[in-house]
Amino acid sequence: MEFKKILIGIDDSLQSEKAATYGFALAKLLQAEVGLVEVVEPIIVPPVTTGIVGGEIDMLNMPPIEMMNAQENSAKTVMQRFIAMYGEEHNITQFMETGDAATVVVDTAAKFNADLIVVGSHGRSGFNRFFVGSVAEDVTRNTEIPVLVVPLKDK
Repeated sequence: MEFKKILIGIDDSLQSEKAATYGFALAKLLQAEVGLVEVVEPIIVPPVTTGIVGGEIDMLNMPPIEMMNAQENSAKTVMQRFIAMYGEEHNITQFMETGDAATVVVDTAAKFNADLIVVGSHGRSGFNRFFVGSVAEDVTRNTEIPVLVVPLKDK
């Protein structure tokens, strides 16, 4: 088995930075191409009520444009930071998508024809994991592509 294309999921977290460190080190060692995917997750705004029965305004699918722009600008800044850190040594394909993080990573890996996906793990457990979920676990469960999950904690 050869790893010619490695997709690394990034965001603005320490877990992501550590995963990228591993992903780019592997890419250098294996002389593999790298894809970076940054996911902008849709903002869910609760319905606003007018105080009048039946006067609820559904805004679930209509987040304010300013919030969307701020998210996109933040994602672009994160992407550019990783490109600045690793772009000199690697040929990097950039993907910036909107949607559910795990779904986008899996779909992007297929589109990129990745041989390996690298993601960070927040190391959540218990109620916090149940409530927030695990992108790394969802990616692993929904792809046939091997996944390297990099924990934040060092042993």
